[in-house]
Amino acid sequence: MNNFLRKIKLVKDITIQLPVSKIDFIQKFRNNVDESDLGYVPFEVFQSSRNEYKGNIENNSFDLKRRKRLFDTGYSFAKVNGNLIQENDKLVIDAEIIGFRKRMIIFFAFIVFFYLIAFTGMILTGDNVSLIFLPFLLFHMSIMLGIPYFVIRRSVNRMAYNLERDFHYWVTKN
Repeated sequence: MNNFLRKIKLVKDITIQLPVSKIDFIQKFRNNVDESDLGYVPFEVFQSSRNEYKGNIENNSFDLKRRKRLFDTGYSFAKVNGNLIQENDKLVIDAEIIGFRKRMIIFFAFIVFFYLIAFTGMILTGDNVSLIFLPFLLFHMSIMLGIPYFVIRRSVNRMAYNLERDFHYWVTKN
């Protein structure tokens, strides 16, 4: 399934090289990311923090995602899992950005089940009036399945861009 998600661009791998040591980056990471287990936190939007991300870091790996903000229309569904590799004087970050969560399968399964019942009902009745609505139902199905796909895909691409930009900013600022 992971290969399929990569093909439809809901999972993306990025590599970022930074001119910093791993110890310095871990310190900067802890200063700019709120420590959290990335699970569901009720009323997260009301927590005050200047940090843009929440997550945790260990010696060689980290987990990260954007914090939810009140009235934030650009909330990211993406979660980042990364590994830190020190090569000479550079730090190489191999990160995997995951936009699709397993709980979304229930949503998509419900939508497909609903349209399957609607198509079956239209075809079994066999009258011309119900067959006229078949193209409209197909169009509606493509919108209901297409919009979440494109929102998640954009979220993954935006997270890749913001992550690289923010990591470089953390390293270069005083």
